[in-house]
Amino acid sequence: MESVFQNWQAARGEGKRRGIDLVFKGINYDIGERSILKDVSGIAKQGDMLAVMGPSGSGKTTLLNVVAGRIVADSGEISLSGQPISKRMRKKMCYVLQQDIFYSNLTLRQTLTYTALLRLPEEMSKKEKIHRVEEIVDALDLRKCLDTIIGDIFQRGLSGGEQKRANIANEILTDPMLMLLDEPTSGLDSNTACNLMKIMKSYTQVNNKTVITTIHQPSSQIYHLFDRVLLITNGQVAYFGEGSKILSFFSSLGLECSMNYNPADFILEKVSDEKEIQDTIIEAANKLRDSEDWPVELHHNYMSKQPRMGDNKSNGHINKAYNIDEVKLTMEATTEMDSIKEIQNTEQDGRMHALGGEENYLMDDDKKWMTSWWTQYSVLTQRNLYQAKDRILSKFNIIQTLFLAVLASLFWFQIERTEVTLRDRIGLIFFTSIYFGFFSIIDAITGFPEDRAILSKERSSGAYRLSAYFFAKMTSEAPLLIAQPIVFVTIVFWVAGLNGVTGYFGCLAVVILGALAAQGVGLAIGVSFKIIKMALVAGTIFMLFSLLSGGFYTVNLPFWINWIKYLSFVLYVYNIQITYEFTNAAPIFCSRGNLTSFSECLNPNVTSIDQSAYLQSISIGWPLWAMHLALFGILLVSRTTAYFILRFKSTRIG
Repeated sequence: MESVFQNWQAARGEGKRRGIDLVFKGINYDIGERSILKDVSGIAKQGDMLAVMGPSGSGKTTLLNVVAGRIVADSGEISLSGQPISKRMRKKMCYVLQQDIFYSNLTLRQTLTYTALLRLPEEMSKKEKIHRVEEIVDALDLRKCLDTIIGDIFQRGLSGGEQKRANIANEILTDPMLMLLDEPTSGLDSNTACNLMKIMKSYTQVNNKTVITTIHQPSSQIYHLFDRVLLITNGQVAYFGEGSKILSFFSSLGLECSMNYNPADFILEKVSDEKEIQDTIIEAANKLRDSEDWPVELHHNYMSKQPRMGDNKSNGHINKAYNIDEVKLTMEATTEMDSIKEIQNTEQDGRMHALGGEENYLMDDDKKWMTSWWTQYSVLTQRNLYQAKDRILSKFNIIQTLFLAVLASLFWFQIERTEVTLRDRIGLIFFTSIYFGFFSIIDAITGFPEDRAILSKERSSGAYRLSAYFFAKMTSEAPLLIAQPIVFVTIVFWVAGLNGVTGYFGCLAVVILGALAAQGVGLAIGVSFKIIKMALVAGTIFMLFSLLSGGFYTVNLPFWINWIKYLSFVLYVYNIQITYEFTNAAPIFCSRGNLTSFSECLNPNVTSIDQSAYLQSISIGWPLWAMHLALFGILLVSRTTAYFILRFKSTRIG
């Protein structure tokens, strides 16, 4: 496996590059009265793997979140190669979450390609970005599943091991110097887990990366891949040092590990033992801090001689001709930096050069985003279109639409224009007004949870602007949403015998506008609640309110609540369709005798009345342009509200 990464590195024209060291010391983090992390310290060296181990709930993932900057510790210090860590420096790290979060309908190729297009620098060509994807795929042995969908519980896709490697591939595309992995072997069988960690060990050594991984209960084979171990129990350090020396540490406390017994199982058993043994281990670990073996960087009085990265622009620069195969990043905590007088900016062959001819390059990238707003919008639109089409235009939704179109055609086949059938005609119009609006609300609410997880993950890594995501979602889903109303209205309108070509286009336009307005309402509800059941309850309440105040069931509301009906999108869709249906249409034939509802029909010489008489009787009161404007206002306000709720709730790290 090591040869794979060596070949990869050789193909990129690189020798072994320098890396960075991560130091964290005195980390404390409390939630209320509970201490989650208590004076936790450690160091991760370049080219090494540090394992953070401990029982469940010991604070492993919390420590990783603190290092990643996703939560803020109450106290402590974190530095990269002697430099106080900053938001800009966090761009040099990646965080591989325990949960493999991807869009389920995309193939692995699409997933990695879209990530590359979003997160690799704008200066790189698309061809170079695709080439980078191919390199990572070969290095992590993902070629055979490249065109397999990610999958979920409803559709088969990548295996567990493939998803883990895909998760890692997705993050190392940006060539991070520091990798944080949260339980990368969870859910994998022992053989798959071991192979995955061997790949990571090879990648770490060949590319001189710094890797920190939390792991709960590794096999003996996996344990011996780690260079250092940080053992935590109840938020406190139980051991920090070389993994090969941990059994000697426990042996010095009278805790002997049996021959051929997994060291990882042994140490986890002991730190989960009775409180007296735990206290003994923690006390011994604290004494280690005063020993000669304790890293000098972790002493509280240790001060780095390095200047803070970014304080002086002469410390480094980024070549404008940034090339993924050529740019090399180095942060080295040595006094060699004191002798560097200048870093010259040259663009020959797209390479970065430093004094002394060493491969000691410092990428000082102050750009907040790696790609432009338009690039982000374009890529996200295409990606969301692929993902959403199987949700909105699923075969089940298509069958449902066609079935209801046929059913409505049978129920309302060629409705006669008589007073007797007037109620039937109005019923069809009301059904058309509410169906796609309600469908859009439910789809928007149920479709956002998957987006929420991915949005949080990608925004935390600084992949794109929230506005680019939001506008991409709006524009990519709109053409998918209008397809079903077009089919339904086209079939039912003509089969039912509604009012002509003008009425058809007017009806179609307002049904589509109503569906888009309802989608905005559903999205605003969806982003407001993290629990989907609560969102569905809120959506149901809004739908019932819209139904009852839409003008079909109730016309004359009490004066003190009459205003509320104007918040219902159904009211406008329904009244606009009524207006189109009864304007410039054929007359309505009267019912005879006392069965008629129109005074004109009481005259025995009158057999029909003009359609305008019905419009006057229901007193809509608003002109068409005003109702269209009100409906568009609901569309605009609901989507703007959704954006600002999302902006308020969204937290981007980096």
